[in-house]
Amino acid sequence: MSAIEATNNVAPNSRTAWYVVQTKRHRERAALQHLEERGIGSYLPQILQWPRPAVGSPVVAMFPGYLFVRCSMPDGFARVGWTPGVKAFVSLGGVIASVEDQVIECLREREGADGLIRYNNGIEINGEVRIVRGPFRGLNAVLEERLPARERVRVLMDLLQRSTLVELPERWIVRA
Repeated sequence: MSAIEATNNVAPNSRTAWYVVQTKRHRERAALQHLEERGIGSYLPQILQWPRPAVGSPVVAMFPGYLFVRCSMPDGFARVGWTPGVKAFVSLGGVIASVEDQVIECLREREGADGLIRYNNGIEINGEVRIVRGPFRGLNAVLEERLPARERVRVLMDLLQRSTLVELPERWIVRA
């Protein structure tokens, strides 16, 4: 039985929903693994940082210190709360807050084939951009690629009646 199937076997009085739990510092992945071992559905959205950090992994939790669990209340409270790496359920006004299924679906739709969410400022490769700072301010271009150098992009512009590749800081462009 999968972790998701295990959480769907609940008593009629209880409601299965997504909840947010706070994890111990830097223990999101360990908590996720322990929850899955206990048969509790869980989800840790991860992002690929861009620009890549100078030190550390480019893959990090989208919400550092938090992850989502799918369980029923009150049955799942102790099972989740006593999981190694889990600190507490997130509550609002003393009530454990649930998260709509659509929120989790929205996050999962943004994942690539590798399960990572990529930050792209809403600007896709080959998308049209407008330059808002620097010497080319006011001109339009096409985003060619994001460069591994910190916060830089390469755009294709029409300059002097020919297409020219230009490197710019990413903060100088917006979606056209």
